[in-house]
Amino acid sequence: MGIYKRADGNYLKNLPSYIKFFPFLMTSRNSAAVYFSQQIDLTKTVSYCEKNNTKIFHIFIAALVRVAAERPAFNRFVVGKRLYQRNAIIIGFMAKQELTEEAQEISVKVHFEPTDCLQDVQEKIKEKVDVVKSGSGFAADDTIETLLKLPKFVTSFIFFFMRLIDHFGLLTKSFIDENPLYTSAYVTNVGSIGLDAPFHHMYEWGTTSVFAALGKIHPDCIIKDGEITITDVVNVNFTVDERIADGIYMAKSLGYFKTYMENPELLEQA
Repeated sequence: MGIYKRADGNYLKNLPSYIKFFPFLMTSRNSAAVYFSQQIDLTKTVSYCEKNNTKIFHIFIAALVRVAAERPAFNRFVVGKRLYQRNAIIIGFMAKQELTEEAQEISVKVHFEPTDCLQDVQEKIKEKVDVVKSGSGFAADDTIETLLKLPKFVTSFIFFFMRLIDHFGLLTKSFIDENPLYTSAYVTNVGSIGLDAPFHHMYEWGTTSVFAALGKIHPDCIIKDGEITITDVVNVNFTVDERIADGIYMAKSLGYFKTYMENPELLEQA
């Protein structure tokens, strides 16, 4: 492990100069955040879900996994003003034991393979969520509870030290694997509680370069084949670290995401 080969990624040397210079111009993720909104036509997707007993959320995750597999720059991150290619596809989200205000939220990280199809994604998500609903936690949640019991200056020093060794690529794989914000993308499904998609802020902790919010399904007017049609749609809002790739590359990547969301049968095979 070290600067050029981290436990979670490899340093990218052969990049255009302006890409390598971005981290010096934009020193934090929030200063480099760009926002992108998509309205997804669910005409085919809703029927697909009913026919195949799947959920919009599973298609949402599967589309992100497929884009990360096909578009490598979508799965990059910046640490210490250096750009890295992540060596795994990992999606993070929060899950509740019950859909109530009082129920505990637990961070979930799911590891995927580039060849995973929609069924693989659905099974892996179900496996993780079942663990949450069973009442079992994850090591990261136990660590947070321990940190909160310490004096604030001690906790602040611990975070300072962890950021320092992360800067030099010295965090262990086990530590990274248990931290929810070391992911390819972090997602939130606010549609499940009846809200439309917000633009999520970036976290400076960790290495997550893409945040995506899935809103509620609702009817809207769209223009299709020159005619105005009322159909079910869903809004998906992205917050992306601009430093990982140029705008054209990211726009094209998110265009592929939209295509997969609107045509989920494309996700049935790798």
